[in-house]
Amino acid sequence: MTELGPRSPFVVHQKFLETPFEGRFQGLLRQAWQERSWHVIAAVPGSGKSLGIADFTVRSDAYKEATGTTRLAVLAIRAPKNAAREQALGMAMSAAFGVVPRMPWWQRRSWLVHILASTEVECIIIDDAQDLTLAHLALLKELTDNLAAPPYERQVALCLVAAHSGNVMPFKETFARPDVLWKQFRRRLATENPYCVVPGHTAEEVRRLLMTFEDLYRSQLPGLQLLRWTKTIFAWLTNPILDPDATGRVSMDHLTRLVTTSLRRVYEHGETDIDATTLQAVAELLILRRDEISFIEQVPHDELPPQREQT
Repeated sequence: MTELGPRSPFVVHQKFLETPFEGRFQGLLRQAWQERSWHVIAAVPGSGKSLGIADFTVRSDAYKEATGTTRLAVLAIRAPKNAAREQALGMAMSAAFGVVPRMPWWQRRSWLVHILASTEVECIIIDDAQDLTLAHLALLKELTDNLAAPPYERQVALCLVAAHSGNVMPFKETFARPDVLWKQFRRRLATENPYCVVPGHTAEEVRRLLMTFEDLYRSQLPGLQLLRWTKTIFAWLTNPILDPDATGRVSMDHLTRLVTTSLRRVYEHGETDIDATTLQAVAELLILRRDEISFIEQVPHDELPPQREQT
């Protein structure tokens, strides 16, 4: 073991990474915004959808004028959970504008249309859209229809971003129903790419991401060489347990967990590079021992809070 003396705690970088997945995902959001089109966009859990939406929103040039008027081109919210009524979605949308005036629901419906128009919203993104109910979808159509009608005459893009698994495409069966409402909803979907699945990372993309991780953590691990483990890491992270749909792609969540946990371990052991034993041990945690229950009998001594002196 390399002796480096006392070390400061290992620091995990939290910055947003423009990964190949995010490039594909944000590209779809940008296209929808520009064309004012409607899409259902799906990806496996842990891909980075929510992080991509947050970054996309931050870079959408929202601002407040000197008069106090807010301009919010992209409105991104998370679908309400365990709240089937349309009011839940209405309140989530209202909260995105900050201070929400108290008013009865019938009045809030009109207020939402007015605030969407006055802040010049051009694109609505719903994260975790798989949690939307039929009542929520009907409200979305009502609001956007009213925006498109006089006096506002504003066409708005809509992106329903959902987690999915298997070969089930979110909302496809719902919009195929014979009811007039769903026929109208389906007609509003984009002609090109109405239903989109954004895949995870290929082996070559994993290699490039490992290069990024090397750059991010080299200040803490000067001898770090992750690239030599590309094939091994890709094989581990496409194991059927982590890739149950057999996509042959790697999610950013799994890659980040494997890399950062492994780097933390070798760092805390005073090493300057990763080794096969540590990588394999962490991979086994993700693949073989992910549902293991641990019994913690006591807190390690060095993690105990300092005791107060008796007065």
